[in-house]
Amino acid sequence: MHYPHLTDDILIDFLKKDDAKAFEVIYRRYWRQLYGFVYQQLGSKEEAEEIVHDLMLSLWQNRQQSQIQNLKVYFFIAARNLTNKFIKSQINLRKYREYQILHEVYEKIDTNEIFNVNELSKAIEQALKKMPEKTATIFKMSKIEELPVKKIASQMDLTEKAVEYHITKSLKMLRLYLQDFHSDN
Repeated sequence: MHYPHLTDDILIDFLKKDDAKAFEVIYRRYWRQLYGFVYQQLGSKEEAEEIVHDLMLSLWQNRQQSQIQNLKVYFFIAARNLTNKFIKSQINLRKYREYQILHEVYEKIDTNEIFNVNELSKAIEQALKKMPEKTATIFKMSKIEELPVKKIASQMDLTEKAVEYHITKSLKMLRLYLQDFHSDN
């Protein structure tokens, strides 16, 4: 039998019967398309490969109880869902890291040395002036205008990862530039 010429429906039937050759043909048929789709969403080779690997592993592990009607549709919906799940986990991780950095900055501010909020605001403005222009702009868009990363990326014609990099960089620089407001205790 010449497997590569079989339809998806026949391959799925063989797959349900533990046919490893059918799985291999499915894998070869769809891997590149799925990888391209996920990579386009994430911009990361390693993460795209991992998501496609997880998707294919899930197909093999659940082969006997799968109710797949259209393999291509199944793959792209599953890839989209796994990609969205990954992005959400990364957003939560990034937000948590940002919170930690900002919390550390504000926790170490000695309130006896700050006479008013305007003084801190001026210090933040001065810190932003010392940052690269793009980094400062992205910080303002994210933290002051409260725009989501996706919108900033679109407006600045950058990837979401690049925007996240600039946000993290700006927070680290802000912590450094606001050392004068830190307590020595």
